[in-house]
Amino acid sequence: MVWMPGPADAETLARRTALALAVQEDLAAAGLPITTGNQGFETALAPGAHVFYDQLDDRSGGGVFVEWNVHHVLRQAALTAVTEGRTDHPTVVHSGAAARAMQDAIAEILTATGCTIRKNYSDLEPFQLRVIDRSPQPSWRDWIDAQTDARAAAMRATYARRAEA
Repeated sequence: MVWMPGPADAETLARRTALALAVQEDLAAAGLPITTGNQGFETALAPGAHVFYDQLDDRSGGGVFVEWNVHHVLRQAALTAVTEGRTDHPTVVHSGAAARAMQDAIAEILTATGCTIRKNYSDLEPFQLRVIDRSPQPSWRDWIDAQTDARAAAMRATYARRAEA
């Protein structure tokens, strides 16, 4: 029997969706520009942290991934140079240095938020991070949740006072 890659089940995809959203929020809270979704128009033009998940099952290489997109002008110049066999061209060096530095920065940010990160997991995507999971821990979200709860309590109190008047 020949092994074929398979799709992830609905429960796995739901976990990945939640994890990808948490990763996007953590990186945005750190001030990084975020691009989302699978490869498309937005990610082709926008520099920033590209967060996405693969719909394959774990055995087939699915998961949540983050990669840094340099500006599209630098990316296209570097791709052109590589296609022409000029791998030592300054645009290739610049693009690679930026991707490597941002990979390290993103890994450090996500590790600080409780994520388990795997670098260098694929020879085909050397600057891509794989996000394995995220452990619950106190975070910036706690402050937002407390503020939301406080506003809701204040609104209930205001409505109650108005109803009594």
